[in-house]
Amino acid sequence: MARPWVVGFVLISRCFAGGPADAYRAGEGVTPPKPIHKTEPRYTTEARRAQIQGTVVLQVTVDEKGSPREITIVSPLGFGLDDRAREAVSQWTFRPGLKNGQPVKTVTTIPVDFRLFHRWFDPSEEQHRTAYNLAVEEIQANRRTDLTIETIKNLSTQKYPPAMYLYAKMLESGDGVPRDADRALQLMLEACAKNHAAAMYETGRMMLEGRRLPKDSDKGLELVRNAAVLRNRQAQFFLGAAYENGDLLPASSDQARQYYRMCAASGDAHCQVHLARLLLDRPGRQERDFLQAIAWLELASDHGSLQAKKLLEPERATLSAKQASWVDKLKQQLLEDPR
Repeated sequence: MARPWVVGFVLISRCFAGGPADAYRAGEGVTPPKPIHKTEPRYTTEARRAQIQGTVVLQVTVDEKGSPREITIVSPLGFGLDDRAREAVSQWTFRPGLKNGQPVKTVTTIPVDFRLFHRWFDPSEEQHRTAYNLAVEEIQANRRTDLTIETIKNLSTQKYPPAMYLYAKMLESGDGVPRDADRALQLMLEACAKNHAAAMYETGRMMLEGRRLPKDSDKGLELVRNAAVLRNRQAQFFLGAAYENGDLLPASSDQARQYYRMCAASGDAHCQVHLARLLLDRPGRQERDFLQAIAWLELASDHGSLQAKKLLEPERATLSAKQASWVDKLKQQLLEDPR
């Protein structure tokens, strides 16, 4: 059985066929470009504080003169490190790829490592993450192959929680693999035990509903709440709606706003609209509530929410120039730093 990270890096070369139409790929008479001068990437303050380590994988088009041109992120790391990796590689110099001995424009993949010298680093965990990201990219781009499914299955066997969850969903629906509901449930519970947020949310919902698991409202809610803390948007929205409507939980606008704010801050337009409505309808509404509501609606509208646009039109007309300026500032402050 192929190691999952080996399969994943095979996926890099096979599956990311994007790039200029006139660019070649290594193989079949084309040699890959080779770096001859590297600029080391710089850590961001956020990544250093959070002690983030890992690898950003880039797809790079190298022209006939050995200069990097189009650079795209294949496997991100977050905390601003993706941009730092792109910035560093844009300054590299390459020996260009060759076809029949002549330089040609070539597409290649470049891993950029970020390591902290005083911190221990587990390379196998990073290899798992990268291979998983590549496979998910394949699935999302509708380029899934048998190799993609093999990667997910192998990573699941290696007990990598995101892959365990994804493979469980594939087994549950029979999507690309033979349907096996019992194995799917087992993998879901194992991923939940490893604190994978999506698996915790789904397991919690099953317990709340008594679906495939014994009904246990207290344990189910605890799992959903923990998933929300771990930034699972579905869990955050579920709890916001539960508190807003008084379903399963006592009605509480304050608690509803708290959970809607979590997923709104991560860019979820649906949560942004719900939070804005609660702020607009807040008893004894203050000006800061109104301005925040407008900012959330504008953010949701920017993401194409028709509901946000409908709610925004009559409210925006009442803004003074000073209030409009505050809304612009709030929009920059309300969203999380992307991870």
